Amino acid sequence: MKPMRWPWRRTAAGDDPLPSGDPARITAGTRAVAVTGIGCVTAFGLGRDVLDDALAAGRVAAAPVTRFDPARFACRIAAEVPEPSLRFARDHLSHELERMSLFVRLAVHASMAALGADPAVTGRPRLPEGRGLIAMGVAMGGLPHIEQGVLKQERSGPRKTTPFLIPSLIPNMAASMTALRLGFEGPQVTLAGACASGTQAIGHALAELRAGRIDWALAGGSEAVTTPITWSGFEAMHALSRGGAGDGAAGGEGPAARPFDGARDGMICGEAAAMLLLHRVDACEGRTVLGRILGYATNSGAPDLTRIPDREGLACMRLALRDAAVDPHDLGAVMAQASGMITGDAIEAAAIAELTGSHRPPVTSIKGATGYVFAANGPVSTVAALGALSRRRLPPVAGFRAPSEDTACIDVVAGAPRDIDPGRPVLVNSFGFGGINASLVVTR
Repeated sequence: MKPMRWPWRRTAAGDDPLPSGDPARITAGTRAVAVTGIGCVTAFGLGRDVLDDALAAGRVAAAPVTRFDPARFACRIAAEVPEPSLRFARDHLSHELERMSLFVRLAVHASMAALGADPAVTGRPRLPEGRGLIAMGVAMGGLPHIEQGVLKQERSGPRKTTPFLIPSLIPNMAASMTALRLGFEGPQVTLAGACASGTQAIGHALAELRAGRIDWALAGGSEAVTTPITWSGFEAMHALSRGGAGDGAAGGEGPAARPFDGARDGMICGEAAAMLLLHRVDACEGRTVLGRILGYATNSGAPDLTRIPDREGLACMRLALRDAAVDPHDLGAVMAQASGMITGDAIEAAAIAELTGSHRPPVTSIKGATGYVFAANGPVSTVAALGALSRRRLPPVAGFRAPSEDTACIDVVAGAPRDIDPGRPVLVNSFGFGGINASLVVTR
């Protein structure tokens, strides 16, 4: 067997080599968790196949904003979920669900789909046997409802405020409404770790499954914050792209967000939810295994409040690989955080290059296609990574034409999907404001 290589130990202070009997080395196979169901809602539509097909074709979901009049903003596009597609069977919660913020409905839909149910025809699907957990990542929650509620109160007075306002906007309502809709009585947790929230939710479920405290989990993230205050805040930070939407193929007009590209000038906002049904490997007999999560890590630290981390992000990737007992030189691909931000993409590219050295695995990001979906970034990227492993083809970065000088250090997938070895794991990155970093290692 080829010996394990850990090249970062020469540069990471205080990182001692794994001893020969370290549990992280000898139990890596049993520490893996099986993905037995996937539910996904993006601006491309419902389901993982819809997402995988769109990414492989280099399609772009960005289009003119419809949820408000964007005329006063420089960025006038977004990747919005087509709301008419979110149909739910009628039950005792229908009245409340219809009045929830979109991030709640996205989460409920994705969770039911992950369980193999059709939300439009199934009121309460059968839950897996054993002890379960719902772990949900949400960053900004019902921000559109907060803005609408404030404006309505100021214009019409407090008596016009809907009693559904508070329940519709609190971040835990995505997990709570999912639990209520499923008739689930086990533990639920909501993690708010900025754009790493959904990845942290998956990581939390992974830890609980490894510890044997649960037998299965629904884990992922949801976000939908297409509202004027979001645009105001991000344009004040110069974070949103000023480019055009494009309407289809990478290499044509292209999207506004161009991760790693020399012409990138910011991100585009999107809406999405992705939920994974996870099982302990010894508790998924009779179920189709769609992939495995081998490792996870999260850490803190960044140069400032909003800047993507450099050394800290690199350390997070290393820790995730160590948790998975995977050598950086054995990576098959990297599903990057990259959103089209000038500085952030460059820092992540440099970190990936330092991590992988001469190996140079193919690197992609789906943000140019799906938009930047905040708490759902990691879960949607994980779904895309599992799809790429299943199809043996890594999707290209939508709109990518040529790297800038500071992103030429990595091998960006451009123009068309790249064949990959399904036997090699994929690293998935998520980084958030406040120096919150999270990475997953997934395999077929």
